[in-house]
Amino acid sequence: MLATDAASPAAVAAHDKQRWLSLFNPCAVVNDPVGSAPHRGSEQLARFYDTFIAPNRIRFEVAHDVVCGREVLRDVTIVIEMSDRVTLRVPAHLRYAMTDDARIDALAAHWELGPMIGQLLGNGSAAAPVAGRLSAGLLRNQRLGGARGFARGFVGVGARAKRQAIALLQALGDGDVHAAERARTAATALRFGGRPVPSPAELGRQLAGWRVGKTLAAGRTVSVTLTDGQAHGVALVEFAGRAVSAVTVYVDA
Repeated sequence: MLATDAASPAAVAAHDKQRWLSLFNPCAVVNDPVGSAPHRGSEQLARFYDTFIAPNRIRFEVAHDVVCGREVLRDVTIVIEMSDRVTLRVPAHLRYAMTDDARIDALAAHWELGPMIGQLLGNGSAAAPVAGRLSAGLLRNQRLGGARGFARGFVGVGARAKRQAIALLQALGDGDVHAAERARTAATALRFGGRPVPSPAELGRQLAGWRVGKTLAAGRTVSVTLTDGQAHGVALVEFAGRAVSAVTVYVDA
């Protein structure tokens, strides 16, 4: 699974479209970024490639990988060279769901679209031709409906939910039982290391000593880097309205 996940950025860097597509199950789903409309199946993935990968030079700086069951979580920074004058650095968590034969069945890319566009526009006049090319490619390859679907990535739970997720995970890591009990009524689905957890208090015991790091809000999910000494993990905190609806912690299992 790690070899497949490493092959994906290698194919992207080499601009090898067919190699990149071959890594995916024919019915695979790519949600990039999470919150935008997903791309399903080989035809839509090919259009995704033509829109967002082909015009740019892209490389991935990997902080760590977590393998948990049939899923791989990658904590990365995506470096996107959009022109000789415009390079963006996009923090991300990438969640790969794998098939039994180690092909990619689903890819969920957790990164923040608003700050990425802010980085682009911060390049001043150099951003204008890049933004124009991106818009033209989006409309040409995705049509108006696809452009609207991509724009859905601007809408999400935002900064308030990030603060809420951080406070919850920090309290659980510190062994704050009261915080765990406050989460009980909201968090209906709890998982740690691929296994269901019966209660927030038990999740707190599993998270004792872990510390939060990079935090991103994409769609209805906040993704958080976790560390415990030399161990690494990623938590996905999902929201329904203003309440936490699920917490999934990925650690090597």
